[in-house]
Amino acid sequence: MRDALDPAVAGAYQHCAAIVRQSGSSFAAAFWLLGRPQRRAIHAVYAFCRLADDIADDPSLRADRSALLARWRAELDAAYDGAPEHPVAVALGDAVRRYALPRDVFVDLLRGIESDLRGETMERFDDLELYCHRVASTVGLVLVRVLGARHPSSLDYAEQMGIAVQLTNVLRDVGEDASEGRIYLAREDLARLGVHPDDLRRRTMTEPIRLLLALYAERARLYYERAERALPDADRRALRPAQAMGCIYRRLLDTLHAQGFPCLERPVRLSKPRRIAIAASAWLGLGAPA
Repeated sequence: MRDALDPAVAGAYQHCAAIVRQSGSSFAAAFWLLGRPQRRAIHAVYAFCRLADDIADDPSLRADRSALLARWRAELDAAYDGAPEHPVAVALGDAVRRYALPRDVFVDLLRGIESDLRGETMERFDDLELYCHRVASTVGLVLVRVLGARHPSSLDYAEQMGIAVQLTNVLRDVGEDASEGRIYLAREDLARLGVHPDDLRRRTMTEPIRLLLALYAERARLYYERAERALPDADRRALRPAQAMGCIYRRLLDTLHAQGFPCLERPVRLSKPRRIAIAASAWLGLGAPA
């Protein structure tokens, strides 16, 4: 694949790389060893998803969020139809053409953002599972294509890993989300364990809440295990960056559990050196370091 870029496209990719750097996301640690064309494409995908997510989550936004989402949908259409204006959409359009990325996956992701804007309630775990697919598995389904995975099971790997990672995010941010009026844990699970939504909003740990969080941690572990079983040997090497991401989030989940789920009071983060060490170990095929 030729690496020569139009100056405008090169500038758009640089804009996306800056968004990745500013985010402090585990993406940077997991994918930094990739070759330049793949790394650029992943930066474009991340930047598109990051800005879309900010429409729902960034408290500094004062504009009409529904109008911003509609504009972002229009930029997605333009990325595929050849006339984007926003630099992130310009970069994404180039990545789409280079790696034949499916449009419906990004459409699904924006549906997940829309559900956040609407404040949709997760009545059952199935509702949360669908949400996790839309905001996380979709990203994985794009990444496996950029990474060059070819085995059909790699798509199942991406699906399961995306749900595992997003469940970990839900646990990590459960206190902050509740204080902002967003509860992603299924209402049927809260009712079954005797937890009222206001209990989460008060952010005071109780035994029923600890049991609820432990239930979700166990569900996340099951998805990590399903992802590992789905990972085909034929694509194992190609998917090492994705495995690095999975290892980082799996270690975060283990840390949450080991610390007794302090996430009700504060989000738990792994340090940047720790994330880099985990990612490097996964890249070398050694698994996550202890």
